[in-house]
Amino acid sequence: MIAVVDAGTTMVKLAVYDEGKLVKLVREPIRKHTPQPGWVEIDAEDLARKCIKLVSYAAEKHEIEAIAMTNQRATAVLWDEKTGKPIMPAVGWQDTRAEPTAAELNRSLVLRAGRAIGKLTSLAAAALPGLKASRRVKWLITVSKLALRSSHMSVKLKWMLDQLGEKASRYRLKAGTIDSWLVYKLTGEHATDYSNAAATGIYDIFYMCWSRTILDLIEVSEDMLPAVKPSDEVFGEYKGTPVVGVIADQSASLYALGCWEKGSLKVTNGTGSFIDLNVGEEPTASTTGLLPLIAWKLRGEVRYMLEGMVTYSGAAIELMRDLGLYSDVKETSDMAYKSRNETLLLIPAFTALGTPYYTQAPGLLYGISNTTTREDIVKALLEAIAFRITEVIELMRTESWKPKKIRCDGEASSNSFLLQAIADTTGLPVERAALLSGSSYGAYLIAGRALGKWRRGPQIPTAEVFHRKRDTTEKYERWRKLLKTAITLRI
Repeated sequence: MIAVVDAGTTMVKLAVYDEGKLVKLVREPIRKHTPQPGWVEIDAEDLARKCIKLVSYAAEKHEIEAIAMTNQRATAVLWDEKTGKPIMPAVGWQDTRAEPTAAELNRSLVLRAGRAIGKLTSLAAAALPGLKASRRVKWLITVSKLALRSSHMSVKLKWMLDQLGEKASRYRLKAGTIDSWLVYKLTGEHATDYSNAAATGIYDIFYMCWSRTILDLIEVSEDMLPAVKPSDEVFGEYKGTPVVGVIADQSASLYALGCWEKGSLKVTNGTGSFIDLNVGEEPTASTTGLLPLIAWKLRGEVRYMLEGMVTYSGAAIELMRDLGLYSDVKETSDMAYKSRNETLLLIPAFTALGTPYYTQAPGLLYGISNTTTREDIVKALLEAIAFRITEVIELMRTESWKPKKIRCDGEASSNSFLLQAIADTTGLPVERAALLSGSSYGAYLIAGRALGKWRRGPQIPTAEVFHRKRDTTEKYERWRKLLKTAITLRI
């Protein structure tokens, strides 16, 4: 049996798998705070305490061979190695407080010079396409679009260190994403895997090292950061049980859904929606705002991916519940199907939009009238999420990728109206996975591989396929016009 810790945005879960079957699932809520608009803080000590509680429970009740781990990325944790305690609350992946810090970093001479050189390289590569095969050229093309975002762990860490100021000298500081914090608390080792490192904004995926340029820019020493390991290596032990199979949530999901081949695409609809495309054994540059990342690095195997993000999907559905439109998010699919409204449009910009929009925009509801119903608003919300996902897939198509289908997991993928809307707007078949917790299962598969149980493991089968039933292109284009208005709106 293998136990998997899944540290998400709102919950930390412990899943126990035996021969590919889920035999136990336990949940603990994560203590999350929003002290100011745009701020999302996590109590890192509470998270670690609950993680240890769940792992201890699994060890007592089951014969556990290994402890695997998957986690939401880009949350920044800063702690004191002398005490093993956080210096301040962890800054969550949705948090936008560091936008002024990001803007200041992006104005730096080193980034402006890098972008200029990158743009010249892009022009040369456009004239001589053969240049694009060079990894260095891909790196320079990526640098041409390099902009640090408040969503990057690097920028959050810079903000945290700026808040500490001279007090930083009192501590033996260590930093990392959620996985490295939990690995540290379980094993005493300060380590992360390649998929998590790649999402920090500090790790150079083209040269497989922490970027000296970014480290200098954010004034962080490399010894503050974790060692980077393949996901199927042993990260340490918790009471004699190896911790192995550590991988970021979106990478784990891509793996679990069987997106092992170049060109395969998945969408995870959770708190946000993450659209990930396997680009094969070589990293690729993006000129449209997609993030080049490491999907996974295992012993003897590495895969890269392009990623786009929709900041609010499941979280938007929950927000509307909290506003009183419905009492249970499970109602939303049926509610949307009851609506016959084709004019109401919604822009789901509650703190941010995601790829490729990294500017603030207001949330908008357009076309409301005296006949508008709750069902109409729910339909507009679910269609808006589908439209945002479609925008990201269109960026991938712009970069000459032609996915043939979309595999979907994540709790919000239980919403049939949402998946049908994605199929209608993209024109691609949408497959709903039989198991929606793909990230947990992916970590399980990688831990099983490390234990010699299999090479790939059994992927999650498909439960249902959604095909295009109507062409929503005209409505999608009207929605995009409204989105452009929202982005430029100043009142």
